[in-house]
Amino acid sequence: MKLNGVIFDLDGTLIDSMAIWNDLSYDLLCANGIEPRADLRDKVSTMYLEESSRYVIEEYGLPYTVEEVNRYINDRVEHFYRHEVQPKADILPFLERLKAAGVPMCVATATERKLALPALEHNGMLPYFTEILTCREIGQNKNDPLIFEEALHRLGTAKTNTAVFEDSLHAVSTAKAAGFPAFTIYDESSARNKEKLMALSDRFFYRYAELDGCFDNV
Repeated sequence: MKLNGVIFDLDGTLIDSMAIWNDLSYDLLCANGIEPRADLRDKVSTMYLEESSRYVIEEYGLPYTVEEVNRYINDRVEHFYRHEVQPKADILPFLERLKAAGVPMCVATATERKLALPALEHNGMLPYFTEILTCREIGQNKNDPLIFEEALHRLGTAKTNTAVFEDSLHAVSTAKAAGFPAFTIYDESSARNKEKLMALSDRFFYRYAELDGCFDNV
């Protein structure tokens, strides 16, 4: 396959950050004396920040506004994104190869822009991307293909040669249903869906170094 463009997810795909997100809503409920249900992490994993905040308020009766829950979550993660978050294994050499081959790249993420940009900058990735798109700005989460279609429009590349790189089952399913080639990197947060991801993806891999020689032009 020749790559004409790449659409990267952020959390769990470019950066190793899913662990902090998986526990924020859980910890907030516990701090308020509320026992989270077993499906909480699965529910919020498909949502962008404002959606997940509204969900825990409405489903669990938290005595806060959406803005207050957003602020709690943002305060917890901002320092992590600015100073601590680490890149996924071998991603920087892979980005450099894409850049050298002239392949345009963008980010499509459920994470807020004010967190995504510092995380990319902290890891030296920001200069590789022509566009950063967020679900909140687009107005749809990744159960809808709108963010991928908008990313494709901005890249100006052919869909059949524009790969979506993701780590979560719902996003990979959306991308594939919309006609994109989908490449899945393993992340521990999606371990329960590993077999489904392996079956659905055009390529499932653990480290970006495994993609050496996978593409005709990279």
